[in-house]
Amino acid sequence: MLEDLDSAPAQKRSRKSFIAGLISVLVVLGLVGTGLVFAGSSVQDFLSRFQVEDYQGEPGPSTVLLIETGDTGEDVARKMVELDIIKSFDSIYRDMLNVDLVLFPGSYEFPTKLSGSAALALLLEGKNRILLTTTIPEGLQVADILPILVEDLELETESLQAAIEAQLTRLPESAPSIEGFLFPATYSYDPGVDAATVIDSMVDRMEVELAKYEIELKDSLEILTLASIVQSEGRLTEDFFKISRVFLNRIEIGMPLQSDQTVKYRYEGSLDSFQEGLADKTNPFNTFEYVGLTPGPITNPGALTIEAALRPAAGEWLYFVAIDLNTGETVFSNTLAEHEQATQLYYKWCRENPSDVC
Repeated sequence: MLEDLDSAPAQKRSRKSFIAGLISVLVVLGLVGTGLVFAGSSVQDFLSRFQVEDYQGEPGPSTVLLIETGDTGEDVARKMVELDIIKSFDSIYRDMLNVDLVLFPGSYEFPTKLSGSAALALLLEGKNRILLTTTIPEGLQVADILPILVEDLELETESLQAAIEAQLTRLPESAPSIEGFLFPATYSYDPGVDAATVIDSMVDRMEVELAKYEIELKDSLEILTLASIVQSEGRLTEDFFKISRVFLNRIEIGMPLQSDQTVKYRYEGSLDSFQEGLADKTNPFNTFEYVGLTPGPITNPGALTIEAALRPAAGEWLYFVAIDLNTGETVFSNTLAEHEQATQLYYKWCRENPSDVC
C-alpha cells in the first residue's frame, strides 16, 4: 500500500512535465516559424534589389532622343529613362558595358516603352537617326540651288544669302560670286541645321574635290569657270572631254568661245533670251563679243566636268553642235565647213521635232 501511494504523485508529476515540455516545444516552434516568416520577408526585400525593371509589352508612341557631343553611355541611358524609352537605367546600362558601342551625336527616333535589349539593338544599328537630306544636281546655278535648300532643309533665303556672303573670303579674289563653288552632291544634316553650316559644307566639298588634283580653292577660278561652261554645254560623258578640248583649242588661237549658255547667264541665275544677251555688248559673259573665259563660272560643275576641264580629250576640233536634242548626240568638227554641214542636221532635227528649244 505504501508503494501505491508513492507512485500516484510520481505519475502525476510525469504528466505535468510532459505537458510543460510539449508547451515549450510548441512555443519554440512558434517562435521559429515567426522568425522564418520575418526572415523570408527580408530575403525577398533583399533579392528585389537585384531585379531589373524592364518593359515587356508592346512599344509605345515614338519620341526623339538627342545625343549630344560628349555624351557617354551613362548619359544616354539616363536620357532614355527620362523619355520613357526604357523603364530603368539598369535595363540597358550593364549591357552597354559589354558591347562595342560608338555614340554619334544626332537626333534619333525611338519607340517608347522598349525593353532594354531592344533599345540597345536600335542604338547599335543607328538606322533610326533623323536626317534632313538634299540633293543638288550638277549644272545648277546658285539661284536654282537656294530654293532647293529652303524646301529640303527648312531654311530661310535671307540666312542662306548671308551665309554665302560670309564664304566669299575663301574664294579667289577675282571671283565675281560664289557661283561655281557649291559642289553638287547629296548632303545630309541633323534637324535644325543652320545656313552657315550648309553653305560651308558645300564649299568644303568643292575644296576636297579640287584637292584630288592638288588645286587650292584660291587658285581654282579658271578651272571651275571652264568646267562650268563645259557642264552647261554637254550631256554625254564622252562629250564633256571633247567640249573641253574645243574651248581650250579656241583659247589657244585667240578665237572666241561663242557659247550660247554664257551669253544667257546672269549672276542671279536668270536666263534671258539668247538674242538679248548677244545684243548686250557690255555683258562680260558674252563670249561672242569677248575672247577667253568668262569672269567666273556660270554653273556649279560636278566631278566629271572638273576632270574634263583638267584632262581634255586629244583632238583639233574647233566646233561642235548637238544634232539631236533628245539624245544629246553631238558632232565635233575641225573646220567651219564641216561644222556648217553638221548644223544642217540640227536644223533638220528641229523641223522634224518642232519645239521652243530650237
